[in-house]
Amino acid sequence: MIIVQKPDQTKGKEIALTMGFFDGVHAGHRTLIEGVLKSAELMNLGSAVLTFWPHPRLVLKKDPEKLRFLTTLNEKSKIVSKYGIDYLIVQEFTSHYINLEPEEFIKQLVKDYHVKHFIVGADHRFGKEGKGNAELLKELGKSLSFTVQIVDQLILDGVNISSTKIREALLKGDVEKANKMLGYPYLITGAVESGNRIGREIGFPTANIRPNDPLKLIPLEGVYAVVVNIDGVIKSGMLNIGFRPTIESSRRQTIEVNIFDFDQEIYNSGIEIAIIKRLRNEKRFPSVEHLKQQLVKDKEMALEALKENESYTFQNLFLTLRTTK
Repeated sequence: MIIVQKPDQTKGKEIALTMGFFDGVHAGHRTLIEGVLKSAELMNLGSAVLTFWPHPRLVLKKDPEKLRFLTTLNEKSKIVSKYGIDYLIVQEFTSHYINLEPEEFIKQLVKDYHVKHFIVGADHRFGKEGKGNAELLKELGKSLSFTVQIVDQLILDGVNISSTKIREALLKGDVEKANKMLGYPYLITGAVESGNRIGREIGFPTANIRPNDPLKLIPLEGVYAVVVNIDGVIKSGMLNIGFRPTIESSRRQTIEVNIFDFDQEIYNSGIEIAIIKRLRNEKRFPSVEHLKQQLVKDKEMALEALKENESYTFQNLFLTLRTTK
């Protein structure tokens, strides 16, 4: 897959394209991606996904402090590439794009990227103030010589899948619901930082994680069963998100993982964590000894939860690890 930031990077190849922010690249998004791949093959076109960066809300300054992403741009690009797309077009979202009328927006895309076929969701909006819709896109296709396929929203358990609903589920700690809508376990990618080593002293050493993007959405505080990737080594573990009330009094949220059957120094290493199941709330214990007793139980619960999910091929949980192109 080629990451495109300038039109000439597609070398003038005619393409089938879907467009949107694609936060999470969830199961609904992948319906669009699969449609692009199929159409590109049938019509002898290149396949392309167009996304924007930064998020339009950041440019428009619409509550940017509240904005959190399911996927960083790097995570998103590698997930998209896994599906065999030829081009990921990363369109810089600027004030120029904010003010483009829908007709001009599509004309520019068609001119720049030689789009011959669009696939969009039924609720897709584009152009200034989101005035463009699927019906307008069909009309424009008649004069600009492209075809359009409209895809209905994917419904799971009677609910339309959306990035917003996935964020809501994660913030409530319902990671299993979020994972079902994503189609894969929620991922946190980051770097390992040094900590105060208290975990090691009580027999549960932890790696403190700094997410790669400060705008990455972090699920509700609590303890989770996880699978961890460190340089291609896949291990089970348990993750704590919270404020460590038994150990210290702090307002700074920490993300720390105890990796089972693993005893290596990994400070400053990159790490990926796939969150499988929430085990319990974070709580304050009367003593460190009581905490240690609970951690023993947590580990048992985590191993049981991961056993229940043995249908997963753990090596393939990490969509950011490998690509098909």
